[in-house]
Amino acid sequence: MEREGRSLGQAVARLFPEHDAARLIAAGEVLVDGVPVTNPRSRLRARARVTMRPRTILRGSVKLRAALDAFALDVAGRVALDVGAAAGGFTTVLLAAGARLVYAVDAGHGQLLGSLRQNPRVINMESVNVADLYGACVPDTVEVVTIDVSYLSVAAAAAQLNRVTLAPDATLVALVKPMFELRAATAPSDRSSLDAALAAASAGVTAAGWEVRGAIDSPVTGSRGAREMLLHAQRR
Repeated sequence: MEREGRSLGQAVARLFPEHDAARLIAAGEVLVDGVPVTNPRSRLRARARVTMRPRTILRGSVKLRAALDAFALDVAGRVALDVGAAAGGFTTVLLAAGARLVYAVDAGHGQLLGSLRQNPRVINMESVNVADLYGACVPDTVEVVTIDVSYLSVAAAAAQLNRVTLAPDATLVALVKPMFELRAATAPSDRSSLDAALAAASAGVTAAGWEVRGAIDSPVTGSRGAREMLLHAQRR
């Protein structure tokens, strides 16, 4: 939910930093309490719910689906932890792939699609930062972890995963975004930046007790054209 008086443009830039807020709003892809609003200067009422249309969320779904296929990962019957769930792009793919249960964790509030909120296989953990996780709030042993975070590096997020009980053979898939791995002011798209971001993420994941098994370029870019990668690791 958003603070009263904040403009829609400000809210979208905060909630979805990987997107071009003005372009997203102008295209009618942003909903305020379920209604499209195309003026970025519109002032939000207290506790307004700002979300994206489901078709926009499909970009995240395409990314994770590509990783599951490329790394031949089977999540059927497994318990998953989706860190940075937002509207639920990754969660949707995990469910479709047969995950038994998905803990959808996000520091934001009110972003998860209604259909996912009502799904008995989804535990909606909104307003929860990955650094605030602890075993009691995720009582199941986690067998699959996905990470898609903004304003936080994959390395920083991975360092917090030991707060929950991880299966000895747990699988990790993380979306690597150069802007946040390298703490850049803008989203770099050159190959050298992408490789540097992957190296930083890989080092952090390894330090957190995982073995990196591979990485692929994301099949789709961020809405600003930023190139991203998907990293696969196994618990060791």
